[in-house]
Amino acid sequence: MIDRAPIWIGLSDLLLCVLSVVIVAVNPPTRAKGVETKAEYLITAESSPLIDADPDIHVMTPSHHPLFYGSRDVGCAKLDGDPRGFIDNKITLADGSKVMVETEKETVSLRCIEPGHWDIAENLYAYRVNGFGSDRRDLALKVHMEIVRLNPDVKVIWARDVTLDWVGQTINAVSFDLARDGTLTLADPPLEPITQSYQKGNGR
Repeated sequence: MIDRAPIWIGLSDLLLCVLSVVIVAVNPPTRAKGVETKAEYLITAESSPLIDADPDIHVMTPSHHPLFYGSRDVGCAKLDGDPRGFIDNKITLADGSKVMVETEKETVSLRCIEPGHWDIAENLYAYRVNGFGSDRRDLALKVHMEIVRLNPDVKVIWARDVTLDWVGQTINAVSFDLARDGTLTLADPPLEPITQSYQKGNGR
């Protein structure tokens, strides 16, 4: 008598393979998406977390509506963070311990292409020594600023260190013209501080 068990086992394996192919063809596995870029450009400003200071990015958009801590979402631009010195420079971990951030970093993201002229400035809102505000005019707070292009690849297209010497000072750092195709062309900033037209005094 011929033992047909190996034949049935082989046919079963073949049917299982065919069934697997049909299932995959009907319902293909989805690929995990990579990190989706949600901005075209980033404007950043970094200062030392060892100094109790609050420098702020100010942006004059093509619509002539300013973006800053008092107006954080204007057109394509969004202020993603506003560190305020010692009050924000420590992070509490899960075990309750605290660690200091490596840098005080403020970021403005351009989430879409808004063609026109853009002006970028840095303003010193506050500077404290032992918890008290300073009226010195030789503070020499260094702030490192960058414009980073995210698409089609990540590239720093402009960088500069600005030095703020007194509370309330604004330095126009850079300007640029943004074309409809996303091309950014650097330009000289205006002489008059861009904050002068909308910021009265220094109160938040």
